[in-house]
Amino acid sequence: MDLLDRIDALIAERHLLKHPFYTKWKAGELTRDELQEYARQYYAFESTFPRLLSALHTRSDRPDVRQSLLDNLWDEEHGEVNHEEMWLRFGEGIGVERSSVRSAPANDGTRALLETYWAAVSDGPIAAGIAALYAYEGQVPEVATEKIRGLVEQYGIDDARTLAFFTVHSTLDVEHSSAERSMISDLAPTAPDEEAVLAATRAALNAWWGFLDSVNV
Repeated sequence: MDLLDRIDALIAERHLLKHPFYTKWKAGELTRDELQEYARQYYAFESTFPRLLSALHTRSDRPDVRQSLLDNLWDEEHGEVNHEEMWLRFGEGIGVERSSVRSAPANDGTRALLETYWAAVSDGPIAAGIAALYAYEGQVPEVATEKIRGLVEQYGIDDARTLAFFTVHSTLDVEHSSAERSMISDLAPTAPDEEAVLAATRAALNAWWGFLDSVNV
């Protein structure tokens, strides 16, 4: 089994859609208050994500790697209706004022998630940081599609403005995760690099489950 196969096996074992929070989402069993608190907590990650990309971009001495990261960063941040803005609009669509989303204190699970990702992009091999990104973005298209289905079928939320964040990510992160796979393969040529990549993948997956535990109340 090569490195990417091992990473994908780890992701399959801890796939986000297996978490009880998302099984409740798909079944329409989350309350509106629970959805709203999720919107507040996830914002902390969404608003941080561009800086995680920037941290890796700054550390890499490879122009091709920097270009791939820059492409991802551009998709995140360019324009008035960027991904952070789309998330705030999702919050508004489920009844949360954007000021409430922006000012919400991070809970323990959210703080641990951010700490895990900052460590991944700041320390160790570049490939390990990219693996942490892939551990999430590689799942996003499927997760986003299921979120849309749940919101439409279970919660009656079907307006394009509210769903835009998930609609965009159901396709865009196919491209991002493909680029991340290529970078991981290219940047982890030695056994120690591979172990660092696998460790970062595990840490990221565990942090995401911890985050979902914290909003699964």
